[in-house]
Amino acid sequence: MNIKLMCLACLGLLSGCADLSMYNQTPAPIGGSAPMEQAPSQRVPVTVKTFPLDSDTVSDYRPQPEIQRSVQKPAVIALLDGAQQFSAQGQYSLAAAKMERAIRISPRDPLVWHHLAKIRIAQQQYELAISLAKKSNLLAAHDRMLQRNNWLIIAESFNYLGQTGSANKAQQQAARLL
Repeated sequence: MNIKLMCLACLGLLSGCADLSMYNQTPAPIGGSAPMEQAPSQRVPVTVKTFPLDSDTVSDYRPQPEIQRSVQKPAVIALLDGAQQFSAQGQYSLAAAKMERAIRISPRDPLVWHHLAKIRIAQQQYELAISLAKKSNLLAAHDRMLQRNNWLIIAESFNYLGQTGSANKAQQQAARLL
């Protein structure tokens, strides 16, 4: 009985010393404090070079329906920005960890898969980069520019692997999407 009383007293002392400060913290602000050169969350204006069409191709033209790109969640935008900062500093493992977290938050966002593929190239994980770029292409069914960039990642990875035939095919796929 004396031992039980001592155990209860010890538990009472230990619970009184428990640190509950983790429940009283304010969340960290979203986004970086320093200006970035080009963050993924910022839209870059794109200029397109146009060429005159033959009369044959004009008759076959059917306008594609407008597809709205899904709005990224603020947490995903913050993770993309953080990953870009780590990549710029050469800390690719930290950048990859941020991108993997972004994938857990938004697994159907093709841009997240694309950025992770770019990080994997920097880490010289070329087969993984190819796989991630292909996944991004599957999710980016109506974003031709993102698909083109994914094909360029695939071509670059095949070049690093010494598979020039596959790299050329990937380059051709990218050229078709111009």
